[in-house]
Amino acid sequence: MRKLYMLLVLSLYVEAQTLQEVINQSIQNNYQLQILEEESAIAGEQSEIESHWADPILKVGINDIQLFDKPFNRDIEAMQNQFIAVSQTIPLSNKLKISSGIEREKQQIIEEKKEVLKVNIAFGIRKAFIEAKEAEKNLVILDEYIRFLQTPLNLLINLSAIEKNMIERYIQTELMQKNYQLQRESWLEKIAVAKERIALIGNLNINSFSEEVILKNYHLQSSDKLLMQLLSQSPELRVISKLKELSRQNIALAEAKTQADITVSTGYYQRFDRNDYVSVAVSYPLYVHGKQAQQKVQALKRSTIQNISYERTKVQLEQGLKITLHQLKSLYAELKILERSEIKINRLIANAKINITSGGSLIYYYELFTKRVNNQLLMRKKQREVALNENQIDQLLGVI
Repeated sequence: MRKLYMLLVLSLYVEAQTLQEVINQSIQNNYQLQILEEESAIAGEQSEIESHWADPILKVGINDIQLFDKPFNRDIEAMQNQFIAVSQTIPLSNKLKISSGIEREKQQIIEEKKEVLKVNIAFGIRKAFIEAKEAEKNLVILDEYIRFLQTPLNLLINLSAIEKNMIERYIQTELMQKNYQLQRESWLEKIAVAKERIALIGNLNINSFSEEVILKNYHLQSSDKLLMQLLSQSPELRVISKLKELSRQNIALAEAKTQADITVSTGYYQRFDRNDYVSVAVSYPLYVHGKQAQQKVQALKRSTIQNISYERTKVQLEQGLKITLHQLKSLYAELKILERSEIKINRLIANAKINITSGGSLIYYYELFTKRVNNQLLMRKKQREVALNENQIDQLLGVI
C-alpha cells in the first residue's frame, strides 16, 4: 500500500529534467512492469512447488461386520479391526524436476518480457521527445515568420492605394499569415499530446522538454555489424528463444509422463481377538493410457510452431532493420537537397535585397522569405523522420 501511495505521489509531482530521467521514472512507475514483476515472483515460487512429491494420504478406518448388531463389541470376528494407513505416490521418472525447470523457464521468459517492455517504454518516451522538440523548433520558425509577415502586409496596404493589383497580393499574404497561425496552434497541440503520452506511459507529468534525442548516425554504421548486434541484443528475439526452449522442455515432460508412478501404502491394523499386524502394498497402473502419448505428439507440434515463430520473428526483425536503414539513407539524401535549396534561397534573397535599391521588386523579396520558411519547415519534418527511424532501430536493438 505504501509503495502504491509513493507511486501516486511520483505520478503527480515528479518533473524529470533530462530524457534519461524521464525514461527511468517511467520504467519505475509503469503499472504493467509491476504486474510482470509479481508474475515473475509467482513463477519462481511455482518452480519450488513443482519439485515436491504429491502429498501423502492418511487413511483411518474401522472394519466391523457386526456394525449394526453390536457396534461396540470388538472381539467377535477375526476381521474386526481398526486401522491407520499412509500411502505415498512415488514418481519413477524425472517429471518433477522437468516441471520445476519449466516454471523456471517461464520465469526467465517473464524477465525477458520485462526487458521488452522497458525497451518499448524508452521507445515511447523518446518518440514523445522527438515530436515535442520538432514542434518547439517549428514554433520558433513560425513565430518569427508571422511577425515578419506583418511588414509586407503593411507595405501592401500602402501600395494597394496606388496599384489595384496589390489588393490580391495583400489578400494572399493575409491568408498565408492566418495559415501559419493555424499551423502554430497545431504544433502547440502536438506538444500537449507528447506530454499526455508520457503521462500515459510512465504516470509522469512534465512541463518542458529540455533535451533532444541524440542521433547515433546508424546510416553510417555497417549493416552487417548492426544485424549481428540485433541477433545478440534484441529482447523480442530472446523471448522467442526462451519459448523455443520451453517447448523442448514440454516435450521432455510429456515423455517423462509416459512413465507411470507407483504408490506405496503401509498401515497398522489392530485386531482385538488376534494379533495386530502391519500391511505394506505397492500399486502400479496396469497400463499407461494413450493420453500421455498424444500429449507428447501435441508437445512436438507446439515445438515445431515455436521454431517457425522464431524464424519468422528473426526475418521480420532483420528485414525491419534493413528497411529502416534504407529509409535513413534516403532521408539524409533528401536533407542534402533541402540544405542546398536553403543555400540557393539565401543567395536569391541577398540578390533581391541588392536589386531593391535599383528598382527591384520588394514583393518578390518578401516572397523569397516564404520559400525559405517552407523549406525550413520541410527540413524540420525530415529531421523528425530521421530521429523517428533511429528510434525504431534503438527499439529493434533493445536500447533503453
